[in-house]
Amino acid sequence: MSVAAEGETGLRAGLAAAALVMALALYGAFSAPAPPAVRLTEAAIGALLLLAVGWRAPLFVVTGHALRRADLPLWEALAIPALAWLLWAPLLRGAALGWESADILRDVVPLLYLFLPVLLVPALRRGGAWAERLLGGGLILAGLLFTLRWWKEVQWGFGAVGVRAMTDGGAYFLNAPSVLFAAVALPILALGLLARGGVARWILAPACGLAGAFCLAALAGAVHRSALGLALLSGVAVAVWWARRAPGLILLVLAGLALAFGLAGESLFGAWGQAAEKTRLTGVNARWDEAAAVFQHVARSPWSLLFGDGWGARLENPAVGGWRVSYTHTLATYALVKGGLLGVLALAAYLGGLSSALLRLLRADPPLGWALLPPLLMALGVHTSFKYLDTGLLLTLVLLCDEKRRGLSDP
Repeated sequence: MSVAAEGETGLRAGLAAAALVMALALYGAFSAPAPPAVRLTEAAIGALLLLAVGWRAPLFVVTGHALRRADLPLWEALAIPALAWLLWAPLLRGAALGWESADILRDVVPLLYLFLPVLLVPALRRGGAWAERLLGGGLILAGLLFTLRWWKEVQWGFGAVGVRAMTDGGAYFLNAPSVLFAAVALPILALGLLARGGVARWILAPACGLAGAFCLAALAGAVHRSALGLALLSGVAVAVWWARRAPGLILLVLAGLALAFGLAGESLFGAWGQAAEKTRLTGVNARWDEAAAVFQHVARSPWSLLFGDGWGARLENPAVGGWRVSYTHTLATYALVKGGLLGVLALAAYLGGLSSALLRLLRADPPLGWALLPPLLMALGVHTSFKYLDTGLLLTLVLLCDEKRRGLSDP
């Protein structure tokens, strides 16, 4: 490739990353993790996503031309046929069973979100370190904006943290994976800035730490137990990693913890007590009952077991009081209902290819890997947020950083 062509490709990648940042800013400021309808804001976000993706990647994926590349990564070779199967087989099955078109669309759009890496990674590959930094920064921005909107909704009730469980709100802003990503990534970024030193970094570090605490306080106020537990685990892992590389940093970490307990110790202990009480009262929020209902549902016929009931299917879900709904709370049971065992196998192939990239990132760049792990574990394992836009973008960030091997631990 000539220098001019490389420059043009890099410019397109930069424009794609900038479009994603704009889409994430709109998403966090004016949309919702699961918007009730396609409004002007959602249309603008969709247009920016299309601008970022371009026309070549979707065309190559749809026609299968992308599979002919000699240097095709393993994850992409698995993802393209998985996307084709999960899109068309459940779509045709749902249409044949006569499900509502609106319900089918509510399933297809989240599927495309989940497979965004297939379309975005080729568009962003030649953007250099700036592509992943813009994408990571955009995700943090979206998380901060969602958090701000939640605090505004609860009338800035900082004093209620650890005293009473606060509402999630009608739009469930805090369920967005970008909120947990911001809550984890910002303190980790602060540690990295302190470890590398310099006047500018020492000024930025407290701002990042406070912004992360702002998101963590929101999660504590709404008693998001799993998110808080994963954030704590991630923070401890990264603190230990930095302490081994920069032993003096442990003193700053301990000083910060002492300051936090001195200023908000009562709230911290209260939040811990609320999480324990919620666990005692609700356990795992009827996830096992939901899984049992799913298995009973698909076992009614061999067709449902193999192919699922298609996009748009509904089932009586005990996790929401027995109402007939079009979702479940875990990706595995959702895929089983909609796509059957074959759909679960296709999804497992896709996620298996991505998991190897995340494991490599955890070894090559532990701060970034540990920042990405909590929101992805939440979204793909225990929560409905696998259907949200930011989950696909977090997966895209994993793959970009795995290829570039640069992230929060680099200068």
